[in-house]
Amino acid sequence: MISRTLLAGVAAISILISSMAFAGSAAPPVGKSEIVFTADKNYSESASWSSKQNRFFVGSVTHGTVGTVTQDGKYKPFIEDDKLVSTIGILVDDARDTLWVANSDPGAGTRTAAATQGTLAGIAKYDAITGKRLAYYDLGPLTEGPHFANDLALDDEGNAYVTDSFAPVIYKIDTTGKTSIFAQSPLFKDAEGFNLNGIAYHKGGYLLVGKYNSGDLFKVTISNPTDIRRVELAGSLKGADGFSLPDGERLYVAVNLGIDKTIELVSTDDWKTAKVAREVKSVQSMPTAPTKVGNAVWVLNSRLDTLFNPKADKVSDFTLQKF
Repeated sequence: MISRTLLAGVAAISILISSMAFAGSAAPPVGKSEIVFTADKNYSESASWSSKQNRFFVGSVTHGTVGTVTQDGKYKPFIEDDKLVSTIGILVDDARDTLWVANSDPGAGTRTAAATQGTLAGIAKYDAITGKRLAYYDLGPLTEGPHFANDLALDDEGNAYVTDSFAPVIYKIDTTGKTSIFAQSPLFKDAEGFNLNGIAYHKGGYLLVGKYNSGDLFKVTISNPTDIRRVELAGSLKGADGFSLPDGERLYVAVNLGIDKTIELVSTDDWKTAKVAREVKSVQSMPTAPTKVGNAVWVLNSRLDTLFNPKADKVSDFTLQKF
């Protein structure tokens, strides 16, 4: 008879070997400026690079799944969970081997339903090695009105912050799993549709949060979330989608809404002001998510415009582009 102790030991060794196989050199793609991957009408909205596993994690607006993409463009399904309708923001936490997934229903998925369309704001947390679901948080009941869980960020302790584009508020999921409305303000909403979108954590103790429809950028103090200040910009960030903040001075912003480029913003005064240092035009439409890969930043071109245009041909090839 096989003991539980022996089974547990075998399982632990199996996971360890699997983890080692993923790790590789954790080096960024060399000699490439584009990684093209094919996934059947997948329409990934977000991408997050795992240096520990040496691969990207990507979501799916249409299928509500999570997949992985290797440096040579091989797509592989990773998570299929009946809880998920459309997977929007994706964030892998290598330090804790966890994967965070924002779950919403924009009405374009195979699991879209009248009960969830425009009202769903969920966050699922998975084991990033095995894909096992660790927790699920239904954030919609925290506030009235329509909902769209969009993007998320983690602080150093592992607390999660989530933008709801429709509400619009910022939620918090603390390390014990307690959910709450972290920040809300009249500044967050001046029109219907997509308001709050991209979010990034700054080690100085605040969040940088973008507003998609107006192009505003806000600085929200974590110790006092009523302290919300607009970052002074030389121009508008209208259409600003996903964020990546690899250090304290440079914020990479995917901009779509017909503009389709990625912008590097820099600040030398602790994000009281910021200016554009560089921008790169996208090779495909609708860039939505920058992610740090080694010393570079790579951006997912989602092509979501073709999904939501009823007259457009639906596509299955997508590009990760080096900034």
